[in-house]
Amino acid sequence: MKAFVSWSGRKLCTLLLLCLLSASLNAAALRIVSLAPSLTQNLQYLGAEKDLVGCTNYCITTTKKQVVATAVKVNVELVLALKPDLVVATNMTSKGTIATLRKFGINVVAYPMAKSFEDICSQFLDLGKRTGREAKALEVLRKTRQKVNQLKAIPHKPLKMFMQIGADPLFTVVPHTFMNDYITFAGGENIAYDLRIGSITRETVLKRNPDVIFIVTMGIIGNSQKKQWEAVRSLNATKNKNIFIVNSDKACTPSPVSFAETLEEMVNCIRKH
Repeated sequence: MKAFVSWSGRKLCTLLLLCLLSASLNAAALRIVSLAPSLTQNLQYLGAEKDLVGCTNYCITTTKKQVVATAVKVNVELVLALKPDLVVATNMTSKGTIATLRKFGINVVAYPMAKSFEDICSQFLDLGKRTGREAKALEVLRKTRQKVNQLKAIPHKPLKMFMQIGADPLFTVVPHTFMNDYITFAGGENIAYDLRIGSITRETVLKRNPDVIFIVTMGIIGNSQKKQWEAVRSLNATKNKNIFIVNSDKACTPSPVSFAETLEEMVNCIRKH
């Protein structure tokens, strides 16, 4: 009788372990729809692209996914047809669309615009938890923070910096945005330190005379802007040949990995001159 009870107990424990393991695997096996390129990229860094069933036409993926949205408009019917367990979005997705999806019982997580590097890290960790990849998220963040801290520790002389993110009209990076952290982490002072919105005139830039100019625009426009600033001989940035074009795809993406890569690019530009 004792042997029977012992065998039954072992069998029950085994079955319970199998059930728990199965439940854990099922919990992590999600069907995810991403409504922002930055979130799609973060899912890739988490190793969750295989769970992605739908995304925007601006998202870059290694395998073909169902396109369910443009940069501003979401096809709700297509999203519902994919029967997602999780839809991730930013504040670029309208509140009405998010409300409609939730009305149909869809789990939607809408992340606000990150205002700092810390916000980026916090949102990345949250995404990791929601997709069953918290350990991976923590690993990525550990490496990223280590890289960022190393770059911040590099001694720099104080430099006035202008970071251009638009040409017509002229726009710049302002405080309380994650892109402003690029400037401060690189040891610089943002010439737009007192602005609340990014609109700025060329006259203001010339008057504040930055030591360094970073142009966050690629291609023909970026090269054109660089030449235009270089034509102003009175600019300190021109005198010291400190006008650089930064990869806009990386710089404008609120992702911890992209942030570290952009900061490294900027620091290397400064160090070479």
